[in-house]
Amino acid sequence: MKKFLALLLMAVMTVTCLAGCGDPVYDDLENYLNVEAVNVNINYKALTEELSKWETFETDAELATSLNDVLIPLVDASLTELNGINPETAEVKELKAKYVMVFESYKKGFEALSEGCVTQDEATINAGYESLGEGVELLDEYNAGLEALASEYGSEIEY
Repeated sequence: MKKFLALLLMAVMTVTCLAGCGDPVYDDLENYLNVEAVNVNINYKALTEELSKWETFETDAELATSLNDVLIPLVDASLTELNGINPETAEVKELKAKYVMVFESYKKGFEALSEGCVTQDEATINAGYESLGEGVELLDEYNAGLEALASEYGSEIEY
């Protein structure tokens, strides 16, 4: 009977240890996606919704209002949120760094476009659109990296 209880105790301890030993990258990625970056992703959705309104704008004043009152504050809020996230694993740190680069590029682009609305300087406007294009490329890289990391560690991404 003592041997049976000892074996049972060892089995319970083994199962408990194995259950508590998750993959640190998986855990970090899940925390990043489902807890820490939630507000950033909400801001990104609002950003894309605001950008979709640009087709209806008829004046530079409407564009400037969109940039200064909606887009730049959303980007600033996202950068603040991202700077407060401290992933534990190198893989998720690298992913987060790419997302920061996306928003920094957007910020640079939106600020240049805002300035271009005032100055009507074509070079400034073109630089703004170029920065936004870089941001889109970085976002593609971020999404590809996110999907690859999620696939490698058995996590699912929902868009």
